[in-house]
Amino acid sequence: MTAPLPPTWRASRAALVLSTVARALLGTLALLLLASVAPTAVGWETSVVLSGSMEPGVSPGDVAVVRPVAAAELAVGQVLLVDDPAAPGQLRLHRLVGIEDGGLQLQGDANASPDPQLVDPSAVHGVGALRLPALGLPVLWATEGQLLPLAGSAAVLAALVALALLHRAPEDPDRPAPPAPRGRRRLGRAGRVVVPATALGLTALLGVLPGLSAAGATFTATTANDANTWAAARYFSCTSAGASAPAYLALQESAGPTAVNSGIYAGSVNGFYSSTGVTYRVPGPVCGGDGKAVRLNGSSGYVYSTSAVSNPQVFSVQLWFATSTTSGGKLIGFGNGTNGAASSQYDRHVYMTNSGKLTFGVYDGDHETTTSPGSYNNGAWHQMTATFSPDTGLRLYVDGALVASRRQATSAEVFTGFWRVGYDTIGTNWAGTPDSPYFAGSVAHVGVWTTVLTADDIAAQYAAVG
Repeated sequence: MTAPLPPTWRASRAALVLSTVARALLGTLALLLLASVAPTAVGWETSVVLSGSMEPGVSPGDVAVVRPVAAAELAVGQVLLVDDPAAPGQLRLHRLVGIEDGGLQLQGDANASPDPQLVDPSAVHGVGALRLPALGLPVLWATEGQLLPLAGSAAVLAALVALALLHRAPEDPDRPAPPAPRGRRRLGRAGRVVVPATALGLTALLGVLPGLSAAGATFTATTANDANTWAAARYFSCTSAGASAPAYLALQESAGPTAVNSGIYAGSVNGFYSSTGVTYRVPGPVCGGDGKAVRLNGSSGYVYSTSAVSNPQVFSVQLWFATSTTSGGKLIGFGNGTNGAASSQYDRHVYMTNSGKLTFGVYDGDHETTTSPGSYNNGAWHQMTATFSPDTGLRLYVDGALVASRRQATSAEVFTGFWRVGYDTIGTNWAGTPDSPYFAGSVAHVGVWTTVLTADDIAAQYAAVG
């Protein structure tokens, strides 16, 4: 009788656990690598992200998988892989923030301003469908010449393969092993074959990764948003911020008379420009696309609606403006004048005083108003948002922050009227009545909601583009 062989560490339970964990990690890595290259078989495209311009949603070293998209299906907010207009032969992965006559306006989520060049729709490779975090880091390291992490990755892979092959069943030379259950016998044989095969497959797939396309863009700013998703922000442009409004007039037209409504009721409640006093397509706010505005001359220019609204008691209004006027004027308001005519009933308005302060007010038998402490006739672009309901009263926000409020206001005047921008009656009984009812300045991105926007909503709208 032969003495039993001493048990080896490779036959221990610890070795079994290590091999099992290593095989699971190798299998997971193999599946991820396969997921990164398999879509190319059906016409999709895979790209390794090389820059930080889409952080935090997409980081350098991530693998982005994009699917083909027709030009008619392009929509603001999509992440697109395109031919880089600034670097022929290279790719760019950025978010679509505007669709203009000259092409597509893109912007990195981490960049403070849109890309300087528009992109032709024919240059679009696809829209983001899948993100595989950190899977392309070896490609990034190779591109940047970082040999140390590359060598470390290779060492870790080799260690995983060694650990996967570590465990061996104990042997007794004098007693033949009883027949193992069929499934277990197959597993043992498979383990000796699958692990080397997996290692070879991983090596092959890692060899394919450097051949994948690489995408980047100029990284010009950072962002404090740490959400790890494709949608790094709720809003990506003034257009996306206003799209939830029943009435949203971007004021991007090159001529009148129609100011197109692209909000929820798109086309059905368009606005109209006055016949004189409007200059079109002037420079607007840096808004992540649709960066134009209209300039009102302060004596005859305004925008009005012909869609009557009955007694709105809950609402929010928002617009961007820039002015250096010292004559004040109405930015936005509600009145009963038809087709832009002066109103005899009017309130729910925001107007600028001669000193450049903003006043928001409603009429409930008294002139209920609240006024900003600061002035905004400094020639810079500002976002103004005003909200009202009987429960919240008057709230006035500028550049995403609450600047004035009046809780005591609980109702607005009861009448049917029309929203308008840039002009209407301002009676002398209102606080700080300006010299002119006409606003002299540039305006863009006008939104009217039938709900009260929250402070978080308004801050997010401004933060995305302000």
